[in-house]
Amino acid sequence: MRIFDTFLFASDMDGTLLPNSTRSAAVGCLERTDRLLQQLKEAACPIVYITGRYLSLAQEGQQTFKLPKPDYWVCNVGTEIYDSEGRPDAGWEKMLGPAFDQQKLLNTFKTIPLLVPQEDEKQGPHKFSLYYPKPVDDTLYTRISTQAKEIVDDIRLVNSMEELSGQSLLDLIPTATGKAAALHYLSMKLGLPEDRVFFSGDSGNDFDALTSGVCGTLVGNAPEPVREQARSLGQKTVNSRLFVSRGYYGDGIIEGLLVYGLVGQ
Repeated sequence: MRIFDTFLFASDMDGTLLPNSTRSAAVGCLERTDRLLQQLKEAACPIVYITGRYLSLAQEGQQTFKLPKPDYWVCNVGTEIYDSEGRPDAGWEKMLGPAFDQQKLLNTFKTIPLLVPQEDEKQGPHKFSLYYPKPVDDTLYTRISTQAKEIVDDIRLVNSMEELSGQSLLDLIPTATGKAAALHYLSMKLGLPEDRVFFSGDSGNDFDALTSGVCGTLVGNAPEPVREQARSLGQKTVNSRLFVSRGYYGDGIIEGLLVYGLVGQ
């Protein structure tokens, strides 16, 4: 595979780089993914893994699937940025402001039936995460957002669904953060324009990055409702570039890279 010029390669991990969702990867998919990442490293293209996982769990996933270590880790749904060795990015940390009052957020959501906090290790200084056992409708979404803003002014809700269980995964994060914001921060830091930034994902919490103007690719193993929603958002969002691939996991990533002309056969 030929790499024509330097670009920033960024990808979600679970269900995108890592073939670990409900659909089976094609034979050799993980090997092709690893080969792509090795070639990107040889070409000095910065690699970023962007994930909802906290850092140690993200590192565990990378090691389990034997993928190369990235140049940057973006963890906890775009609220934390680390270098390849796990050192926090000082510039990003300075932008974040004070940590959330987790106890106040916990107390305010006790009034909503079936809404429960995620495990302690899945929380972060600037991320408060919840489970809800079914899809979240507009009324509940608004209620959660409104109650959160009574505790933290500058906060927003990111909603995605766990494919296997059908439960909603809800993340409250600062308005100025998220996967798209972290990706923009790193592209500015590295001096690369949007058309030299690639991002791939597979779920609802990837939408902000996928439709942010970078070379976005939704991999083919994403559930059909996610694919439909992504297409709709892509059409409505100004300056969005979004490709929905047919290939699953790393094969879908490679398909997107070829479509955008960032690599060649």
